[in-house]
Amino acid sequence: MTPSYHNYALDIRSGKIPACKIVIGAINRYFADLENPLYYFDDKQVDKVLAFSRLCSHVKGDLRGKRIELADWQQFIIANLFGFIRKDNGLRKYRTAYIEVPRKSGKSTFVSIIVNWFLICEKGQHDIYTAAVSRDQARIVFDDARQMIVINPILAKRVNVFQHHIIEPKNNSTLKPLAAKANTIEGTNPSLAIIDEYHLHPDNSVYSALSLGMGARDNAMLIAITTAGTSTISPCKQQNDYVQKLLQGEAEDESYFGIIYTLDDEKEFEEESAWIKANPNLGVSVKLEELRDQVKRSKAIGTTLTETLTKRFNIWCQGEQQWIRAKTWKDCAGTFEVNDYDDLIIGLDLSVSNDLTALGMLFPDGDKIKFKGRYYIPKALLTSTDNKNAAIYKNWVDKGFLHIAGDERIDFALIKRDILELAEQYNLISVAYDPWNANYLTTELIGESITIEKARPGYQTMSPACKELELYTATKRITHDNNPVMNWAMSNVVVEMDAAGNIKPNKAKSPNKIDPAIGLINAFHVYMMEVQERNLYENRGIISV
Repeated sequence: MTPSYHNYALDIRSGKIPACKIVIGAINRYFADLENPLYYFDDKQVDKVLAFSRLCSHVKGDLRGKRIELADWQQFIIANLFGFIRKDNGLRKYRTAYIEVPRKSGKSTFVSIIVNWFLICEKGQHDIYTAAVSRDQARIVFDDARQMIVINPILAKRVNVFQHHIIEPKNNSTLKPLAAKANTIEGTNPSLAIIDEYHLHPDNSVYSALSLGMGARDNAMLIAITTAGTSTISPCKQQNDYVQKLLQGEAEDESYFGIIYTLDDEKEFEEESAWIKANPNLGVSVKLEELRDQVKRSKAIGTTLTETLTKRFNIWCQGEQQWIRAKTWKDCAGTFEVNDYDDLIIGLDLSVSNDLTALGMLFPDGDKIKFKGRYYIPKALLTSTDNKNAAIYKNWVDKGFLHIAGDERIDFALIKRDILELAEQYNLISVAYDPWNANYLTTELIGESITIEKARPGYQTMSPACKELELYTATKRITHDNNPVMNWAMSNVVVEMDAAGNIKPNKAKSPNKIDPAIGLINAFHVYMMEVQERNLYENRGIISV
């Protein structure tokens, strides 16, 4: 009889079960590996792990004490992790796994089974850790695994259960929870490490320490399991991006397993037939009626939309009330030659020491616009322990997307120099700026006969520009240079709304820096006044009254 996990793969491949492109990539990889001469598939070992899973019981709610029957998609993951064996050394193919599924998909129960398999059934001595940003979070998987043992006499007689650790005495294997700040995380030597809700991790320190510690174990495994999150520069999102590249054939890493259950387009959250793409447990632990209710509420109450997209459909959304969706902005990326344009509007958002300084270049192009940015930081931000963005800033500096301007503070003389160079190359219509901290630079620019225009950060200035920019991105009338600094900033923008429906960016509520986006908005404010109105009059001519 064909195993359930293989039937699941066949049903995805045939289209019988709807799936996103990333899951289809994982299915195609599975079939390719079955034919790969470098590996053999140990179906007997997979059967043993699945048989063990049926010994385990649910530990919560009405199902407590009832034996677990893994869903087909969960069996598929087990088959990949434990089934593919390297012919050259007899070790498992996969040492690292990234699993991203929405809430209520049984993540903790699923990985608890793997934890207990390693503790009780895997040959040899093993050190097993469940890790998270806090001890309480780390204990979720640990406590589920512990309860599975406590309520099952077959498993309980094999181990010694304590409050904060479990020991399998025959092989001296241990299971412990680890918090991110625990000083014991360095120097660990895990056979299995589970990183729970990876999207909550502010940096990669836990992941890196556990991954490095695995080096001495021949058949070790690191599993990160999570829902989507709300920081597009987080280490979790970087792993998400890496998995997508692997499954789209843009990267190669034979020891890394990844699967992400999500939608191909966030608009699909309105299509009930597409929900199973992101929710493989739909109709089991994910109740259809409850999900319908949440989607309905999200449509009516905009402030809940981001949470629904992120936690129920695995769509990465930055911020609580995001302005322009990341995909919408990404779809406007393109290539263009700045030398093809004559007119230029500059939008500035200035900083002193702790923020980015943004110089946005907007090129009018008929009824469309082209946009390119130049972004600056003081050198000290690259090494500041108080700067949570230091690592990504350094990466962007190394790749030329971000520029150093000054040591401890922004050197405005460098910004002035760049503006004057641009004024030599183009017909510089105006420089739009937020008046805060701009006295020195604006005085210098006036002295050079540069036209400047205040763009005050209030509803009157910001709302028309923000709303019109939304329209331009939705209709692809803006083409941008795909600079990751700007892409990140756009995904960070959270807007606030007044009683009249006016909107403006809210730096306090935005989860990270938005300065580059403010530079664009300031430039667009001038574009609306100077170029759009001029085009309007030219197109309709003079009206006699």
